[in-house]
Amino acid sequence: MQSWFTFELDGEECRVEKEDTHCSLASYLYRLDPCFRGFSGHDPWQGGDPVVLGDIEGDRHRFRVVDAGLIMLPMLAGRQVWTSEGIQNTEPDHPVNLALRKNHFECGAERIGALRILLFEGYYRPDLRRQGQINDQFDSIVTRTENAPAIRDAAAQVFASTEQLRHEAAQKAEKSGQESGIWTGRRDIFEDRFTKRLFQIKERAALSYVDGAKKRFYRPDTLVELLRLKKQYPNSRFVSGGTDLTSLSGEVEWPNLISLEAVKELNTFLTTEEEWEIGASISLTEISELIGRECPAFPKLMRRFACRAIRNRSSLGGYLASDWRNSQITPLLLALNARVILLSEDGERDAPISQFFEETGSIILAPHEVIRSIIIPRSNESVLAGRGITSVLTDVYTVAPRRNLSRPYATAAFSLEIRDRTIAKARLAYSGIGTVPARAREAEEFLAGKVWKEATAFDVLPILNETVEVDDSQEHAAYRKQLVVTLFQKFLSQHPRPDSTRPEALTATGEFAKLDQPFFDAIPS
Repeated sequence: MQSWFTFELDGEECRVEKEDTHCSLASYLYRLDPCFRGFSGHDPWQGGDPVVLGDIEGDRHRFRVVDAGLIMLPMLAGRQVWTSEGIQNTEPDHPVNLALRKNHFECGAERIGALRILLFEGYYRPDLRRQGQINDQFDSIVTRTENAPAIRDAAAQVFASTEQLRHEAAQKAEKSGQESGIWTGRRDIFEDRFTKRLFQIKERAALSYVDGAKKRFYRPDTLVELLRLKKQYPNSRFVSGGTDLTSLSGEVEWPNLISLEAVKELNTFLTTEEEWEIGASISLTEISELIGRECPAFPKLMRRFACRAIRNRSSLGGYLASDWRNSQITPLLLALNARVILLSEDGERDAPISQFFEETGSIILAPHEVIRSIIIPRSNESVLAGRGITSVLTDVYTVAPRRNLSRPYATAAFSLEIRDRTIAKARLAYSGIGTVPARAREAEEFLAGKVWKEATAFDVLPILNETVEVDDSQEHAAYRKQLVVTLFQKFLSQHPRPDSTRPEALTATGEFAKLDQPFFDAIPS
């Protein structure tokens, strides 16, 4: 095993030797240089300590905002990290730096640094195309204490410049048939100091690291090696995104950590006509980008989940393995009829999400098993036509004390398969209500075979109220009970007809805010 590794910090190679495997990047930077003293007061529930991680996802090179306090130092081996100071000093005339220099955002230096990080990631995002996505990009930073309109105006200008650049590059690439590489971000259209270094990153390699206290950090690159290590170190801890690092530091110390990030099989996304198979280590942000257009409920849910820095690191497999009864994501997986593939040396087993949580509140994942992938059925036209289904109404709702970085009171997801006007199949799921996420089976049975209309929806409300049990030990139990009914009523309001596959807006906010307006709208010649 080696006692050192390197990563790139603000364009320079940084060698790490015998540092604690549990050490976070924020803690390391704080000790490294006085210019990083701002990393001292880490609090993930207040936005954390954002930095930019340069990495490769499949065949796509990406800049991702991450929380420096929620990523362990060995996870950075072979990767790039950019701090706000590094971005500012490396290329002072970068559009992001110019935007921050010209505007007054009514916030301190620490918030300006976070703004620079989020603007930087947004500048290079190939999927950031419309005004409504600004809230998604800045969900952890725009507060009442800042000049939010100025932030949005500056962001729109920055993102418009990159969209114009992408449009011009696509026009040039159209003749050679390489236009798709422009819009997907697989080609470097910027060719600045940042992207030139980004596109030099190689695939994640295996790593065996031991710190000064003889604690080990393994990053295998195959499933075979992963299972071998788990057998050799049965008391080891699996880590993926590392967003639960707070439970690994301080009082809890693990002598052996096994990272899942480099295991190719766990980072593979497979698409067939009927389903998606999502590797357990793929981040929530990447999943949203891959399936969001066909499954809009998933990116809608992500806009209410934690913050962007956490979504960029959290993996779906790691989230399910965390066994959180108030899970925001599980109800949607239940409504989509997803499955989990579990793997051990004894072989694989395929479990529906509905059987993943036991009545005791625990999960069926055994100590010797790992989640290999999550399978989500698709609802495209060809699949539905083959089953005789004319439309599918799917939506998800979360109620929490605040929009982001807050534990929800309840999350509900509903999916109705419609044949003409009749409900062929219904799946209604909740979390935060009972002891575990669960489906409302009695209500589902009642809806099957009924015509989807207002009277049907109101007839099922008493059944939901009577059969969905609430854990009375939780805070605001009566309020959570009320949400069981009101969230389904909201679903009816947004999907009143069998063909209402896209939710109807309940307010005029979108119209006034022009959320669908692109940052750059090319005028046809």
